[in-house]
Amino acid sequence: MSDRDLIEEAKAKLVVKPKASKGKVKSVEAVDPILANELLAKRSELYDAKKRLEEELKEMDNIIRDMIGSNDELTVNGAKVASMARWRETALITETVKVQFPVAEFPELYKRADKTRLTIH
Repeated sequence: MSDRDLIEEAKAKLVVKPKASKGKVKSVEAVDPILANELLAKRSELYDAKKRLEEELKEMDNIIRDMIGSNDELTVNGAKVASMARWRETALITETVKVQFPVAEFPELYKRADKTRLTIH
């Protein structure tokens, strides 16, 4: 069974409205436990693969950032293939600021940091 077939079968067979219960927690029993387990197993497999791919992508981006260094662009045979945008924001986090400027009212004071954005062309 392909991934797409599994997803379509799960949509058709597993999605039902939850039953009302007397407690605070509403739950629903899987109509087809085997299919539900297959779907959950496949989701777990894809989630793990996604994490691995994101880690690899981050490593590659760091290598490209290192290649660019303090320059603005990376070229291959004269063509721009990557560029780096840089900006600096001030970090301002102290106990006094936290008391006088609560994060709920002034969230912008708690988000400041050095940032970079890599663009692959």
